[in-house]
Amino acid sequence: MDDVVLDGDKVRLRDWRPSDLGPLRDLLDPARPWHETNGPYFGTPSTAAAESTARELTTIKAEPPDPRTSLAVCDLSDGRLIGRVSWYWESRETDWRRMGLVIYDERYWGGGFGTEALRMWTTYLFSRTDALRLDFATFSGNPGMIAVGRRLGFVEEGRFRSARRWSGGVHDAVVYGVLREEWDRRHRSDMGPA
Repeated sequence: MDDVVLDGDKVRLRDWRPSDLGPLRDLLDPARPWHETNGPYFGTPSTAAAESTARELTTIKAEPPDPRTSLAVCDLSDGRLIGRVSWYWESRETDWRRMGLVIYDERYWGGGFGTEALRMWTTYLFSRTDALRLDFATFSGNPGMIAVGRRLGFVEEGRFRSARRWSGGVHDAVVYGVLREEWDRRHRSDMGPA
């Protein structure tokens, strides 16, 4: 199976490589600020858990899944690893896929890198699956992820009010989703030649 490499204007989504291990270790460091917005109520992973995740992602699979379950997000200008996109089964029985996006490197927050990465990832998943819809879950304490979803045309489909007690506050859990036909209408130019 060919390597997956998807280029945008700012980011490249690509398969993980063994050479990503060192940079990924640094980005997964429990002291990094991204842990404050990416499900922080689940707790910050230990150094050992971060190491395990880094090794798992950067170990080459003999037969990588199609579609990929995770890709590295890199700065297109210099190849620097800055984040990750992913998907998992919320419910395989009902064909419900949930996506994830993390821009680990805070120097890339607010610059459109996450928006472009999620746009490309959503287009990739719709092109490689027969999914009727895709969604992501976050919480009201992550305004950046909410803004990315809204910018791309995702619709707030669920809000669980006061669902997350964390860091001295109470936050809503939210889910944003998009239907295939909505995505196709809004992002027709992303689909490439017919």
